[in-house]
Formats: sequence, structure tokens, C-alpha cells
Amino acid sequence: MADMYCQNKECCYKKNQSQIRGTKGNKHYQSNKASKWYEYWCSTGCRDQWYKDNATVCMATVGIIPKQTVDVEDAWEISAEYNYQSEGGNSHDYFLTNKLMGVRQPITRQQAQTPEQIRNDHGWCRKLNSEAKPLAIELGLAS
Repeated sequence: MADMYCQNKECCYKKNQSQIRGTKGNKHYQSNKASKWYEYWCSTGCRDQWYKDNATVCMATVGIIPKQTVDVEDAWEISAEYNYQSEGGNSHDYFLTNKLMGVRQPITRQQAQTPEQIRNDHGWCRKLNSEAKPLAIELGLAS
């Protein structure tokens, strides 16, 4: 894949030292390379400027999305909380929650994570929230 450069047309006008290219007598500023973190832009500043310049076109293309809601019976989520212990043995606690119903049920790591997440020892990871409601039904917290 070829290098992608920042999609903000104004990026080259930042005139940072790192943007100088060319040989003696033929120097110029060029856009920065796009960051792997921001995908199409080199920084949040360039991304924000690009959006300000293109918001109307983006919204006309995608369309205005009406108000979205999540009903109480679909508001289940799986969360993880990190517990630091000064003597070692840090851990994560996992919960099945539905804030609209006021439910915060402790669950096991096996219920909160996929086998791959457990195998990779990524304690902060958790299953997708789309899997939370079936778990709530299995535990008798929802119908």
C-alpha cells in the first residue's frame, strides 16, 4: 500500500521543520503522512480542520440521522473494572449492567470475555455488548 498523506488540504501550510522536502534551491513544504491512529489525517488538529471545511458535504452525503434510543430491555452491557493492589495480584472485576434498570450484577471472567481474550490475558477486553442481553436472560435478569 502506498503512503497516505494527510487529507487536510491545509496541512502543508503548517510549515513545520519536519515538512521541508527537496534539495538546495528547490525546497518546499509537504503534507505530513497520515497517522495510523487517525487513519486519513496526521493529527486531531488536521482532522478537525478537515471536518470544519467538509461538514456540510459529509452531512449531505450521509444524511441527518434522527434521534436514536435504546430501550430499557436492550440497555445491557458488559463492563470491566481494574483493581490495583499494592502488594501485587492486580485483577479485573466484571459486571453485567443495565443502568436504566439499576442493575449491576458481578459476573465471571468466562462470562465477560471470549476464549481468545482470556488466552491473550487481556483483562480489560470484554465481549461485545450485543452478547450482554442473552447473558442477562441466561442469568434470569431479563426475559
